Amino acid sequence: MESSDQLAQPSCLAKLSHGQGAVSPCRRTESRPAMISSRFISIVMPCYQQAAFLEESVRSVLDQQGVDLELLVMDPGSTDGSRKLLQRLKEDYGESLQLSFEPDDGQADAVNRGLSLARGNILGWLNSDDRLRPGALRQIVEYLNISEPRWLYGRCGIIDEHGRQISPCIVWYKNIRGRNFSFNKFLTEDFVPQMATFWNRSMWHAAGPLDKSRHLAMDYDLFLRFAEIADPAVSKEYFADFRVHKTAKSSLRVKEHLDEAFLTVCKHAAALGWRGRLALLLHRIYAVRTRLIYRLMKP
Repeated sequence: MESSDQLAQPSCLAKLSHGQGAVSPCRRTESRPAMISSRFISIVMPCYQQAAFLEESVRSVLDQQGVDLELLVMDPGSTDGSRKLLQRLKEDYGESLQLSFEPDDGQADAVNRGLSLARGNILGWLNSDDRLRPGALRQIVEYLNISEPRWLYGRCGIIDEHGRQISPCIVWYKNIRGRNFSFNKFLTEDFVPQMATFWNRSMWHAAGPLDKSRHLAMDYDLFLRFAEIADPAVSKEYFADFRVHKTAKSSLRVKEHLDEAFLTVCKHAAALGWRGRLALLLHRIYAVRTRLIYRLMKP
């Protein structure tokens, strides 16, 4: 892993300066502590019917070394054994694992609810079928432990349902696209890996919560709003793995995802004149190519 002073702004890869029993669902109550440390990390995990991958995902967060953190799992009603599994994991991890079993209005709402309960100054979300790489969170603390809005992303592998690394060509391409950042390039294609992206509370407050009307490209919209405030820092290290399996939304709803991403770009490109129109054209071209690749290479 890179040290935090090796995280680089995409416009130049020079060093950055830094600033300083039964489980009760967690609820938004006055007894819920406020942020306890500017270095404390909160990860939110929306969860629904993912028992096959849930334990690995939870442990990938809570077994991170060298950081103070909490994981907030938001399960609105799984019936596949996820809740029983979470209760068992709660016995292992205690207060580091916070559980909410309240209903929600979808994934974006679940993440928003979780982040409203989070105590950390450093934030992120991990879906319950993905996983963090060991040591990932230790690398982000120093850069994000600051009062000004900041965000960063690293690299992400792709794994199958058994946790084996797959699709090296797609990973390589994503790494090439994401090795440096510009807002106009980001409009042409979503190359920022959601599960390997983190931000501080100031950025979250400045950008606002996830758009609950978006069900597939909510992270793209959020990160475009982040980018309108500040460019991210970019790490060449792998922070997470994205899991591809037959029941994943990304595998089942590729066309819908790409269509929603295009509408998202339309919103953010509207005020950019010819540059915005060019970005929309390129986004369409990249989307056609991506759909063909997904058809050939994904479940």
